Amino acid sequence: MTRYDADVVVVGSGPAGATAARLLAGWGISVLLIEKLRLPRYKPCGGAITKRTIQLLAPLDISPVVETWVHKLTVQSPDGDSFTVDLPDQLIATVMRDKFDTYLADAAIVAGAKLKTQEQVLRCEQINEGMEIVTTKQTYRSLLLIGADGANSVVAQQLGLKPKRRAFSLVAELATEAKERWDGNIHLYFPIAFNGYAWCFPKGKHLSAGLYTHLRFVPGWRDWLYRYLASFELHDCLDWRKVKGHIIPIADKNSSFHRGNAIVAGDAAGVADPFTGEGISWAIYTGRMAAAFARAFLEGERDALVDYTRAVHEEVLGEMKAAHWFARILFTFPQFCCQHFLCREPVLRNFARLLGGEVSYRQLWQKALRKGLLLFMNS
Repeated sequence: MTRYDADVVVVGSGPAGATAARLLAGWGISVLLIEKLRLPRYKPCGGAITKRTIQLLAPLDISPVVETWVHKLTVQSPDGDSFTVDLPDQLIATVMRDKFDTYLADAAIVAGAKLKTQEQVLRCEQINEGMEIVTTKQTYRSLLLIGADGANSVVAQQLGLKPKRRAFSLVAELATEAKERWDGNIHLYFPIAFNGYAWCFPKGKHLSAGLYTHLRFVPGWRDWLYRYLASFELHDCLDWRKVKGHIIPIADKNSSFHRGNAIVAGDAAGVADPFTGEGISWAIYTGRMAAAFARAFLEGERDALVDYTRAVHEEVLGEMKAAHWFARILFTFPQFCCQHFLCREPVLRNFARLLGGEVSYRQLWQKALRKGLLLFMNS
């Protein structure tokens, strides 16, 4: 008889993995959570936490790790015009991922999960009725495996589930004096021919800034970032040693999210928002889904993992498809969109609610089609 080290092994202690581990452990299921690095660890990320994210984590209270609640959003057009809107209370906050991710992992431990850090997964494969996971330290066996090990997921690569599409992001943590010159707003800038946007967010005692693009290669990215920060007179707060780049996998209609007794979630599944690049809320959402379907599988529903892939397609990829169309329009015609739409306060207010997760992309598309574009702009 095969001996199992846990009912479920979760690889990766980020938002998806820690959420799945916390929920499963809370249901009395034995969970082993494996993280390749020592916690806390820095992760390049804009760190925006939306109202939707907070609701998905409830009843877990994340207020101890919130850096800043943001009260205004400013959108800048290619010609330099800026449009600002007040944000509803507690719509968008920012966090540092080292503190946030550690907090989520600690919550999983409190719920009963066992955490192993500084263990890199080398290989995983189906064995009999379970999974075998080989790390740099030892070999584990479990009934089910959840791969939540991020954009460079070993689990997804090993199981042939790695997303094929990619976006790219750069993140810079600015010197503390930059915060003294800042207006406290979230700033988004949509340049021409960039297929993405530049951003700057307040975080506690400093600012984070960066670039997000669908381009495969960004020639002169240093100049892009330098000029963007220079427009705020913040270029002298930039330390190039603290600029980190990372890929953002994005799933497509042909993606599968399970194989054998394994499923993937979060960035390992490619469920980041293709418009904003935001991945925390979708990581937590799919972490919750992974936990629920894993529980069903362990309780004897043999098709539960197939159902997981189907549910991700219906609930997540449908929304991502709508987000992709928003991205194509705004990134292709940024000046037109800013000049004719985002300059209008009702539209900008809806845009802010979209970013904060109060409304979905599909809801906004349906609203636009139902009422007509003119009514939408003046609603």
